[in-house]
Amino acid sequence: MATPLWAGATWLREATRLRGFRLLRPDVVGTVWTAARLYGLPVPNRIRDHALHIAGDASCIRVNRPGIILHRHQRLNHNDFFDLPLLSVPHLLIEVAPFLDISELVQMGDAVVSTRFSGPKTSIEHFRTELASRRQVRSRKLLEQAISLLRNNVDSPRETWLRLWIIRNGFPEPHVHPEIHSHIKNITLHPDLGYPGIKLAIEYEGDHHRTSPEQFAGDIERRQLIEAEGWTILRVSKRTDMSAFGKLLAQHLSM
Repeated sequence: MATPLWAGATWLREATRLRGFRLLRPDVVGTVWTAARLYGLPVPNRIRDHALHIAGDASCIRVNRPGIILHRHQRLNHNDFFDLPLLSVPHLLIEVAPFLDISELVQMGDAVVSTRFSGPKTSIEHFRTELASRRQVRSRKLLEQAISLLRNNVDSPRETWLRLWIIRNGFPEPHVHPEIHSHIKNITLHPDLGYPGIKLAIEYEGDHHRTSPEQFAGDIERRQLIEAEGWTILRVSKRTDMSAFGKLLAQHLSM
């Protein structure tokens, strides 16, 4: 069975359920949260729906099995992802948009155009084209807003969240992964976010930065190299007082 290197227990469970059901119904593909989890997308923790979501065309025969939800589509586009037929990514984002807020949708959109989890799985332009080609779309304005906020090469959902927080609070949009050349080691470093004009870098620090000795040591060296080039680094974690961070950011941007 084809399996991505990053697959965990949830992925294997979802894949087994979908493959098993397709032995009975080879005319269906994975969709909604089933497809999102199999693609490795950041499904919000508040989404407790773990039914097997499948999609078929308009003629698809009804499914009467507990824990299985069938979605019918006039136009069914799908991809094979590790030998799993899943709704195409642009179509999937359109399907899940009504259940997400703007931050969650952009986090998912950033994930599909990044290289994470065997990506990129689509491009911003393909997503825009898919939306424009559909006459009736729920949450069209939300999707259009999300597309305008998508950025390539974002490393994590929390990085997306931080960028959106900065924009939402009236600050100029920071660059994603600005380039900083280290003359000490002759390498290029890429902080999560930054303002190259004033040499200000902003990093989101997840828990793994503290629990992994290798990551912790690497972070120390990386910070020293960035600061040696005259940059200031602001760090944010899930425990950061964002009100205080906003005041600190405002002070740097006004200098």
